Amino acid sequence: MLALVAAATWWGAATVQAPAQVPKTVDTRLAAPSQRAMLVFTRPRKRQASEVPFRIVDRAGKCLAVLKNGTMAIAPVWPGRQMLMVITGSAPPTIQLLEAKLSTGKTYVVSLRARVSAQNPVDIQVVRRAEQPLEAFPPEVRDALPIEADLRRCTEWVRWKRGRIESRAEHAKFLWDEADDARRDPHTIRRNDGWLASEIVAP
Repeated sequence: MLALVAAATWWGAATVQAPAQVPKTVDTRLAAPSQRAMLVFTRPRKRQASEVPFRIVDRAGKCLAVLKNGTMAIAPVWPGRQMLMVITGSAPPTIQLLEAKLSTGKTYVVSLRARVSAQNPVDIQVVRRAEQPLEAFPPEVRDALPIEADLRRCTEWVRWKRGRIESRAEHAKFLWDEADDARRDPHTIRRNDGWLASEIVAP
């Protein structure tokens, strides 16, 4: 009799189904394409509207992104190590450096905020995976307004300003090389700072 009761109890437990889990959908906008890495630049909105754009440019002079107040830009790039320039203003332009050490298939997030400083008008903050709650992809990134910038026009502007930009970029690189690791680290994207495509899920 006890054996029958135990068998019935086991059968009842076995037939209870676990709640079905809805598969999470990858946010393909932000996921890195095949064989590439993805850079996501965000510029949180400030109450005081600012019309001064942030131009993110590689060492070859190609514009990767242009940020205005309260916008987000997405830039697929080749993996590896590269130095990027954050250019603000035009007369003369101000150059700040951002070093990127990127892995294939990962998405990296950088937050840029305007601040009152003649030498460093942009506060550059790398959003690191290890510093996020449960290492989750930061949801506030999706709240920013995506911007469709004319990158070709931006690149032409960089070529037009090439003389002034190159001289200031060389000075910025000199200061970068002279700085210690503690000063360079906040403006350095490390390989493990990014998220895999499977970890960037749609809300």
